[in-house]
Amino acid sequence: MKFKDYIKYWYSTYREPKHSITTACVIKSHIRTHIEPSEFGNMELENIKVSDVQKFLTGLLINGNKSKFLQNDGENHPLSKSTVTKIRQIIIASMNQAIKEHIIVYNPAIDTEPIQIPIQRGSFFSAEAQQRLLEYTANHRFYAAYLLLFYTGCRRGEILGLSWNNVDLRRNYINIRQTLVNVNGKAVLFKNHAKTSGSIRLIPIPAMVKHELVEVRERQKREKAACPDWHNPDALIFTNKDGSPHNPIYFTRNFKNVIRRLGLPQDLHLHSTRHSWGFP
Repeated sequence: MKFKDYIKYWYSTYREPKHSITTACVIKSHIRTHIEPSEFGNMELENIKVSDVQKFLTGLLINGNKSKFLQNDGENHPLSKSTVTKIRQIIIASMNQAIKEHIIVYNPAIDTEPIQIPIQRGSFFSAEAQQRLLEYTANHRFYAAYLLLFYTGCRRGEILGLSWNNVDLRRNYINIRQTLVNVNGKAVLFKNHAKTSGSIRLIPIPAMVKHELVEVRERQKREKAACPDWHNPDALIFTNKDGSPHNPIYFTRNFKNVIRRLGLPQDLHLHSTRHSWGFP
């Protein structure tokens, strides 16, 4: 059996049922994008040696995976140490299972060199940085979404998956029950399914967030009236002008562009807002 076939079987059988939707999407993307098209992925499982795994991982660190980027510019696009570490971990775990199933007797991935990742303190927005970003985006389409990031501690997918059915503007709270994720380049809504069981929760919202949500609702009404092809069957709050959902990847890219334009520290990212939640 080729390794690419075994690791897909292993993940769908043993790990995917235990993982959140977001985690499953990330791991399946690693398998599909990096392992399946590689020479390593096409090797017979029982023939793989330590050097084969090491060569594959080193190649990702140095050259990346050009097929992922669909570029032919002659440039290398190395993957981050964190990403390659995750790929190494799933290779090790899958081969451990292959031993249990008596397909192989030894796990060569265990003896590859661990990747040293510097320990970094979680980045967060200072009060000044948060204020600058919100002032800069006050007229932006995502302004209300950015407010929710900072004032509720919600995740990207939870905010983009928020529907009007899960918002109570009279009692000032939102109900997190679903998430919007990127699956093969498309925005997919998973209803009644947050990242974990503990992620399903009620969250109070301050008056300024409520005010902006009301503004979004009015804008959405105008856009619906102006667009004959409007389609928003899930009553999502944050949509494109035709009612379609925003792709989470685009949302992240837009956020990073704002950080870059403001000259804020480049280690700030969407998840930093969760570290900054409640910052005075």
